[in-house]
Amino acid sequence: MDLDGVLVEDKKMNKKWLIILLALVLVFSLSACGKTEEPVSMEVETTVGTTEAGASFDMSALVTAYFENMPEHIYKIDQKEFIEKVKADEAMTIIDIRSAEDYGKGHVKGAVNMPWGPAIAEGLSSIPTDKPVFVYCYTGQTAGQAVTTLNIAGFDARSVNLGWNLGISKVEGVDAVTVTDAATLTAGATVIKPEIQTAMTDYYAGLAGVADSKYKNYKVAETELKAMVDAKDSSIYILSVRKAEDYNKGHIEGASNIPFGKTMAADFSSLPKDKTIVVYCYTGQTAGQATAALRLMGYDAVSLNGGMGNGANAPAGWANNGFPLVSEVTSTLEKLYAEMPDHIYKIGEKEFIDMVKAGDAMTIIDIRSAEDYGKGHVKGAVNLPWGPAIAENLANIPTDKPVFIYCYTGQTAGQAVVTLNLAGIDARSVNLGWNLGISKVEGVADVTVTDASAFDGTGSEISPAIQEAVTAYYAGLATIEDARFKNYKVSEDDLKAMVDAKDYSIYILSVRKAEDYAAGHIEGAANVPFGKTMINEFKATLPTDKKIVVYCYTGQTAGQVDAILRLMGYDAVSLNGGMGTAANAPMGWANKGYPVVQ
Repeated sequence: MDLDGVLVEDKKMNKKWLIILLALVLVFSLSACGKTEEPVSMEVETTVGTTEAGASFDMSALVTAYFENMPEHIYKIDQKEFIEKVKADEAMTIIDIRSAEDYGKGHVKGAVNMPWGPAIAEGLSSIPTDKPVFVYCYTGQTAGQAVTTLNIAGFDARSVNLGWNLGISKVEGVDAVTVTDAATLTAGATVIKPEIQTAMTDYYAGLAGVADSKYKNYKVAETELKAMVDAKDSSIYILSVRKAEDYNKGHIEGASNIPFGKTMAADFSSLPKDKTIVVYCYTGQTAGQATAALRLMGYDAVSLNGGMGNGANAPAGWANNGFPLVSEVTSTLEKLYAEMPDHIYKIGEKEFIDMVKAGDAMTIIDIRSAEDYGKGHVKGAVNLPWGPAIAENLANIPTDKPVFIYCYTGQTAGQAVVTLNLAGIDARSVNLGWNLGISKVEGVADVTVTDASAFDGTGSEISPAIQEAVTAYYAGLATIEDARFKNYKVSEDDLKAMVDAKDYSIYILSVRKAEDYAAGHIEGAANVPFGKTMINEFKATLPTDKKIVVYCYTGQTAGQVDAILRLMGYDAVSLNGGMGTAANAPMGWANKGYPVVQ
């Protein structure tokens, strides 16, 4: 026996078992001391798509987080700032989602082409997460959708304002960074969570289902929406995501408002899931974001092509197409006249003076000049000279009693009455004003004084939108360049000259009764009788590209219509003295001896 050999083998066996024993000790010690730790992998990969490791998938939570964590740039970048970054060779990933054909004709240096549709979902895993991502399309609208999907998938993505056609291509010096050679990304750079990948694949695959419909690209054309609004289509729900103040100034009929911002997702629960939600903003870009968010949450949402529209994206957009808007102002006006009382917001001069003599509770406003007010006015009247003073004092006018307004002849008081009733004040104008009405009432001297009066301090809060509209109305008096239309009126002589010259810039509107219009009217005049249904007829028939000259009998109800139309956005003036009657002679068209036709 070779003893030395045996000893060597024993040593080898002992060493082997020692190694095994040490390994077992190490395993048990790790098991006992590190039960909450995950095994460490030496392989490094980027995975995006959930908020926390192991968290259950909740798309609503991801959408909510998208809005709640919205940075100041609201996931957009100005086209000029973007091009400056490209010129400076800043680290970024650029995605051009236009067609391959248009991409090939010229694109921003370094941009990778993922044509709008399934290619975006298919390319998610090739987009790196170590630098910002900028996306552009043609006008910004589909890029808005894409940006939402990318951010929810875990990327730091922004869309370029107004896209290639309206934004990028118009930036000075863009040619220096416009190329035709294609750029690529590295496949598999990022691991996308399966549930996120499925959601994004479904989102873009869904485009094929609407490709042949009016909702192609999850959008709807302005003309299509207009037809549905006109038809009172109950299958749609219109949502404005513009600022509240802009919504109040004017919005598409029937639209509700959830302003685009950090808290908007909290209000999505108020939206119906059994209707197509048509979202609109200013040019379509933020509406694109909202549309994608809603669709990912299970709503049937589309965005309005071009949004409301502005100068930057004309002729796209609702307003750029000349389609009508409603507002707190217009809806209030519609209600005021649909429910117009029998007194049609006027009071006879004798009845008014009788009420003053009887000491009835009322507020009286004299809108003549301070000089004429000082010479003599109705007892208790407060002076607010015609113009901005009326708007400045809206909140000071009491609302607990009726308000009566008078001017010189009744015509500007007719305008003022509309602005006061719009503000929630129960106001009427005094027939024929001071010169032609009040001053001729028997016994008026008994209630004529020279001492000034003031409001009693019981005014009320005015809606900001209404206050803004009324302020703009009176401020506009100072901006009339053509003296012919001073005070939103036109003289009989000036109108006669325009009629004789066949001036096509004007549209003459008679608001007298149909039988009186038929008996004789100014040549070329249309007729919409003053009454409860007139506003709907105005919206259906009046042009928006002409100056509308309104006339009635003496100018007072035409003054009301003048104000209504101007507050609705029309360029309107009223004819001085109207058609003319014996009560306001020698003012008025007929009192001037000007011709009428039948």
